[in-house]
Amino acid sequence: DKMYMRAEGLTVGPEGSSFTLVCDDGGRVECHTRLLGRHNIQNITLSAAVAHRLGVTMEQLASGISKLEPVPHRLQIIPGAAGKIVIDDAFNSNPAGAAAAMDVLASFEGLRCVVTPGMVELGEREYELNCEFGRQMARACEAAVLLGRKRSEPIRKGLIEAGFNEKNIFVVDSLDAAMPILGALGADVTLFENDLPDLYNE
Repeated sequence: DKMYMRAEGLTVGPEGSSFTLVCDDGGRVECHTRLLGRHNIQNITLSAAVAHRLGVTMEQLASGISKLEPVPHRLQIIPGAAGKIVIDDAFNSNPAGAAAAMDVLASFEGLRCVVTPGMVELGEREYELNCEFGRQMARACEAAVLLGRKRSEPIRKGLIEAGFNEKNIFVVDSLDAAMPILGALGADVTLFENDLPDLYNE
């Protein structure tokens, strides 16, 4: 007597994620959450399956899902000026999280930009993993603002290997230096991926 839930028709937008929660018992309900990322939707679906099995109705599940709040600086949507979207993923600094962030960014429409210094403290694979991060970025955005000339070199290499337009790669020394570039780009969606402490300044 197995019962399970699944999420169908997942879409993302300025307000977060929307999907239909479907249960094997025939229940269906439209859901919306401010959370982004398939991993979050998978966690919601698993939790919903357990809760429904314990007697929580589909409508109660949808209500609870709508109240979920993102962890600050982890794929958190921040409304920008003139309808622009900022996604704050500043506390993310590992390969799995960065890949998930690229998947989220790729699901948005319009001109997409990533601002990042890359990942650190990954041991001997750091260069290779940041190259792969660059290749993932190339599939998710149209502009890349890289922070730190030496540190971001493997990301730049990965972007170029993946056929990214070099004219849309901007390498700067600090976030302050990136702001005029971001203003000029006017991206519809800007993802801030990782925010290194000052000790990593070049």
